[in-house]
Parts: sequence; C-alpha cells; structure tokens
Amino acid sequence: MTPTQTLVHEHEVILAVVEAAAREAEGIRENGSVDVGRVGKMADFFAGFADACHHAKEEKRLFPRLRERGALDKGCPIEVLEREHEQGREHVRAVRAALPRVSEGDAGAVAEVADHLADYAAMLRDHIRRENDVLFPCADRHLTPADQAELAEGFERVEREETGEGVHERYHALARELTGRAAGA
Repeated sequence: MTPTQTLVHEHEVILAVVEAAAREAEGIRENGSVDVGRVGKMADFFAGFADACHHAKEEKRLFPRLRERGALDKGCPIEVLEREHEQGREHVRAVRAALPRVSEGDAGAVAEVADHLADYAAMLRDHIRRENDVLFPCADRHLTPADQAELAEGFERVEREETGEGVHERYHALARELTGRAAGA
C-alpha cells in the first residue's frame, strides 16, 4: 500500500465517525440533550486518531516532502489543508471544553456541542474530499519511489513512536463502536 493509499484508508475510518458525529449533532439539536460519554469518545477519536495519528503523518512526513519537491507551486494545496487541520483542532477543543458545562446543565453548552460537531463534520468532509481528489493525486505525481518508501517507513514510525503501539487498533475499535459497523481494519 502506498502512503497515500494508507491515508485514504484512514479517511474512510474517519469519515464513518464524522457521519456519526453529524447524526449526533442533529440528535442534540432535536432533543436538546448530549450523551456526554458518547460525544467525549468522538472527541477522543478525532483528537487521538484523526489528528495525533493521521494528521501527524501528513504534517510531519507528507507535507514536508511535498514542499521539498516543489509541490506547492504545482497545485498541491498544502497550506489550505494545514489551516483546516487547525480549524478542526479548534472545533474538537471547543467540544471538549463544553462537555463539563453540559454536565452542569448549561443549555448554551449543549448548543455549542451541536454546533461544533456539525461544523467539524462539514469541514472535515470537504477537507477529506480535497485531500483524496487533489492532494493525493498531486503527491503521487511528484513523489519518487524512494520518497514513497521513506514516507511508508515514516508513517510506521509515527504510529510506533508518537501514537504508540496498539493505539491505531484501539481507535479502529472505537470507530466501530461509535458507528455501529466495521469502520476499516
């Protein structure tokens, strides 16, 4: 599997949880209550898997290599994608910050959770589409076979040394729990 194929596969898992988060936001708006435990698990998944594992591979490995290859000048929208990663982090931080206030009965915090979950889901759907349809084909055109091999090893190092042994699998299991279906291997 090439590095971009690995990232596309991770996108499938992330999108399954994004769809669950969008449904959760809809349900919160309809009934005015938040399942704090479930939303907390979603925030954990987004922070731990989508950001600390998946985005780390892009930001620490793929994007720097693409910059080295001059891909910014050749249509690879790296800077836009990095800004969106930060926007996503802000949404997840806001959800996490609102959850204790939800537990205290703060109605405004309930609305914040719904809004940030919905906004995050909408943003991430577009972001993933842009990466799958624009960035990854651009990357595959500009990366050499040696680059591909180094990135694959770099991705494994991110999972082993930064994310932690077995954490990737734990987040896949959490994705299955949150979506009620197989969300990838």
